Amino acid sequence: MRVSFPPKILALREPGYPRRLLELEKPPETIAVAGELTSERTFAIVGTRKPAADAVAFTRQLAQCIVRHGGIVVSGGAVGIDTAAHEATLDAGGKTWAIAATGHRQVFPAENAALFERIVTGGGAMIWPFPPNKKADPLSFFSRNGVLVALSDVVVVVQAAIPSGALNAAAWGRKLGRPIWAVCSPPWASGFAGCALVLERGARPLTSLGAWLRAVGLTHAGKSVRTRSAPTSMTFPPLPPRNTTPHERALLDVLSMTAQHIDEIAAKSGLCMAALATALLTLALEDVVVEGPDGFFRRAFG
Repeated sequence: MRVSFPPKILALREPGYPRRLLELEKPPETIAVAGELTSERTFAIVGTRKPAADAVAFTRQLAQCIVRHGGIVVSGGAVGIDTAAHEATLDAGGKTWAIAATGHRQVFPAENAALFERIVTGGGAMIWPFPPNKKADPLSFFSRNGVLVALSDVVVVVQAAIPSGALNAAAWGRKLGRPIWAVCSPPWASGFAGCALVLERGARPLTSLGAWLRAVGLTHAGKSVRTRSAPTSMTFPPLPPRNTTPHERALLDVLSMTAQHIDEIAAKSGLCMAALATALLTLALEDVVVEGPDGFFRRAFG
């Protein structure tokens, strides 16, 4: 199943290629874009694929506030929080960008094909930072999150468990110097444990939409402040100790200070790719594992 709109293919450094992607250590060589990438301020909304009902409701409120004040909502096109953010933006007459984890000849998730059509016809954009036939896999979500955050001025984590892709987006936000906000939750709400972790790492708590609008520089006159403020320098305290999972221990047993390709790590650890990607994501968020070059991983310290 494919969406019907033909994308434009933009090569690295040619006119139209988003300059923000040059902040990435390894920007995509080409991206496919359907729709228009305009110059309004951009706000990434990320979160779990299995959100609580009140998290969905808050996501919709947040997206509609951004629209009313002239911003663009950026998300990953996945089910759950991403879908709520995109749909609420369109329902409010705003523009939203969806960053896919596939090439443009794939539709993932398939059930969002109609939503992707709406995004483009509604004045927003679909962005595919991978070769045309690339299918979604654990590593493509890592890379997709880097593109998503690079294209955004601010990152908001609405609801995230541990582990989750939203935590990887927050890690990209720290790496690229983007302001990060996270929704607070009661300590007994396990579905928000990832938000608590992001807050421990230095994110600002989002407790009031009005206060958040003022803090990020959105006016109440229906227009956004166009100039991008310089990223705030943030320091992140060490995480409290926790018990590693069996998969994480198996991963750490085979990692060293020398970067190894993920296929080699999988063969040595005996982990399936899904379990390996989850362990890598969690330990990368905690700055125990470092990615780079693309597809290679190593320990951050001996």
